[in-house]
Amino acid sequence: MKKWISIISMALLFLSVQPALAQQPDYQKFGRIATAVVKEDYTGEKLADYKYDGRKTLSGGQVQDSFTFEVVKGSKEIIVKVNVVHNPAKPTELSLSVIEVK
Repeated sequence: MKKWISIISMALLFLSVQPALAQQPDYQKFGRIATAVVKEDYTGEKLADYKYDGRKTLSGGQVQDSFTFEVVKGSKEIIVKVNVVHNPAKPTELSLSVIEVK
């Protein structure tokens, strides 16, 4: 009897964890948007690396997701920062800023 309870418990645990693993992180959508903007701004250049820098909470219910890109322009590497400001309650409204770091 204990063996069956153990097996059922493990099955229920596995089923409850699986949907959590399938969900994509919220910032991933904004990372795709930031990548598209950088590719548009640096057409023909190679994106060498991409990093999610984190999320900051701003006033008015807004949040800022920050990303860092390494772009290879000719033989030079350029660091590009992209900030995506959005309100999770209004997902269609967002503001982007692209800054080339010297």
